[in-house]
Amino acid sequence: MRTIKKTALFLSISALLVGCNQQEASTTAAAHATESLAHPVLKAHTYEFDRKVYEVTDGVYSAVGFGLANSIMIEGDDGIIIVDVMESKEAAEAVMAEFRKITDKPVKALIYTHNHADHVLGGKGFVPSGDVDVYAHETTNQYINRIVNQLRPVITERSSRMFGNLLEKSDKGLVNAGIGPSLDAGHGGGTPTLIRPNKTFSDELDVEIAGVRIQMVHAPGETNDQMFIYLPDHDALLPGDNIYRAFPNLYTIRGTLYRDILQWAGSLDKMRALNPEYLVPSHTRPLSGKQQVHETLTAYRDGIQFVHDQSIRGMNLGLTEDQLVEFVRLPESLASHPYLQELYGTVEWSVRSVFNGYLGWFDGDASTLSKATEQERGEKMLALLGEDKLVAEAEAAIERGENRWGLELINYLLFTQPDHPQGKTLKAQAMRNLGYASMNPNGRNYYLTQALQLEGHDFPEEDITPEMLELVKSFPIENFIQAMTVALNAEKSAGVNEIMTFNFSDIDEQYSLHVRDGVAEFIRGGHEQADINVSVTSDDWIDLVAGGGNFAGALASGKLSVEGGILELPSLLGFLTLFDPVK
Repeated sequence: MRTIKKTALFLSISALLVGCNQQEASTTAAAHATESLAHPVLKAHTYEFDRKVYEVTDGVYSAVGFGLANSIMIEGDDGIIIVDVMESKEAAEAVMAEFRKITDKPVKALIYTHNHADHVLGGKGFVPSGDVDVYAHETTNQYINRIVNQLRPVITERSSRMFGNLLEKSDKGLVNAGIGPSLDAGHGGGTPTLIRPNKTFSDELDVEIAGVRIQMVHAPGETNDQMFIYLPDHDALLPGDNIYRAFPNLYTIRGTLYRDILQWAGSLDKMRALNPEYLVPSHTRPLSGKQQVHETLTAYRDGIQFVHDQSIRGMNLGLTEDQLVEFVRLPESLASHPYLQELYGTVEWSVRSVFNGYLGWFDGDASTLSKATEQERGEKMLALLGEDKLVAEAEAAIERGENRWGLELINYLLFTQPDHPQGKTLKAQAMRNLGYASMNPNGRNYYLTQALQLEGHDFPEEDITPEMLELVKSFPIENFIQAMTVALNAEKSAGVNEIMTFNFSDIDEQYSLHVRDGVAEFIRGGHEQADINVSVTSDDWIDLVAGGGNFAGALASGKLSVEGGILELPSLLGFLTLFDPVK
């Protein structure tokens, strides 16, 4: 079913960003949701993203609803500072057009609160020349570079599902993205551009730009490189993505390393200590009033700590992961808080992440140490119940609104017969019911998208634009070569023992790959026993493997040279066929 388009290489740059919990809705609620096609709380949440520039206080403006993230303008004496630059040049240009209605002062600096693409890829919409100071944490460049990494294909597909890139914007499809109206890269796109940070810091940095005093503080939370910004002369706090009007994404279903959520709560404590008058997040609307801001920051950090502490408590009581999900429930004071509605993250996903982050995949019950395979489980269940009875019971469960149970039942059939027509139809129906009943947009989008994919729909092919190639070429070539190790086809490379060295002439760097019986060792530098030696510029190599270039033509034109000449071209191409193609 996986058919990731070539441009997923670039779409992933934007996708690698970015209510009631996800338990089964009651039959009544499910029926209501199916009738209206969108949970009323989720639908009402769209109001949060009405496109508007808010004047937070004199000299501080927040543009909400122009993309997945906000962009914030700070007006100084002789210039402006832009905090977070949207996800594309076009989105940034739309924001800049609104900011220009306020002031025509030049852009003196950009500030990135963290590395997520919806905050860093629109820079040239604000500064077309790219010639500007860009402030960020010292690790932000490193995290931006990790956009091109070994997990890019799977994260891209999961992100595309989570953000509803295959869904139409309607009550039947994409309602909103929880922290913004939508991820533009998946709905009409835009041109990603990147101006690299050139002013970085470790823990704290106090600067004055255009006469504005700015304090930047490293505050890990949703990302490790996250910072918050405090404007002492305005008494305004810009928290980045460490708080927004939705339950925090302590775990994201697109896939992520464990997020240290106690550290996240600690970062919020640093913000609370400032006792600011204004809170200007990088998603959702600004908030004003010392008491309200303090109470909101406190509730948010308490919600995070509660999930952490009660998960650990349950683990120490011996609960399995599934039991822990039933055990951890926010107290009413937190569950009803407007900033803790499950409109982005959920308590259930967070609890599972805490369990796995501390204990790993094993739930403590020896029966799960080595499960029967999906094929075996499907065969045994069919033998026990019979196909007709299993299908009938799954269909009845779905009719009763027991969609999670129906989904589990029909999966047993699909484990053994993945193309079973009725099985696929029932699975898609159950997922749609769960999606329509869900208040959480990430879960809703994932259910609805996977239902469409099950019915044969998938993400369309798109052309690779010169702008996209230009952006990709800004990433270290080392990342691309190293990522090839996990694309090695174990079956094709069985018994192979070959070494290929890449000489990148424009940057004077060498890398080698040694393929040995299903393993590709990445080596920094050349290899004296290399079977194949290739010389090429890093840009030309990207053109060849990502831009659909012609190897023979590149060899004839001199853009590519292979030790041994044209006669070695079959060896080069044969080596490359050991790896799954670029997607």
